[in-house]
Amino acid sequence: MINEIRNKVAGFKGKKVKIYVDVGRNKSEVYEGIILNTYKNVWTLKTSTDIKSFGYSDVLINAVVISS
Repeated sequence: MINEIRNKVAGFKGKKVKIYVDVGRNKSEVYEGIILNTYKNVWTLKTSTDIKSFGYSDVLINAVVISS
C-alpha cells in the first residue's frame, strides 16, 4: 500500500501540484508548489516561500491530498 503511494508521488516529481493538508479541528491548509524529491519515508514540496515535507502515511490516511 505504501509502495503504491510512493510510486504515485514519484510520478508527480517535478510537476506543479496543489496539496490539501488536514491540520485538525476541522481546519485545513492548501499549498501549491512543485514536488522536489522523494525519499524512503518522506517527500518534499517547494512552495513560493519555503520547502514542506510530508510522509507517505499522511497520504494513506487522507491527511494530505495531492491534486494536479
